[in-house]
Amino acid sequence: MIRLHAGRLLLLCDRADKTWHAHVILGPKPEHQLEADTGALTLSKALPKAQEIYKAAVRKIRPFGGPLMCWDCLQWDTQRHFCALALPESKRSGGRYAARCEFYECFRGGEPH
Repeated sequence: MIRLHAGRLLLLCDRADKTWHAHVILGPKPEHQLEADTGALTLSKALPKAQEIYKAAVRKIRPFGGPLMCWDCLQWDTQRHFCALALPESKRSGGRYAARCEFYECFRGGEPH
């Protein structure tokens, strides 16, 4: 397994069909996640395809202009679903604390706080 974009893009090689699959995690809910087959047999071919899948998923699932959520921050641990800075407000607010958080840093970069 290869983790990219702060754990938001996982590349996995399926042992059965020997192809690489992209798993995009943009939030804790199932509608914020996507699994797709890159159709590539080698990592060098799978990586650009996975990057394209990731960019398309970000545009569709978490577009600019939407509400700021804790899981859009680089400090959010996508595997364990909690703030890596251990801010309890992030869990108690359902992720909406990001708009008030002084440490918020968008995982896409360039988004105003």
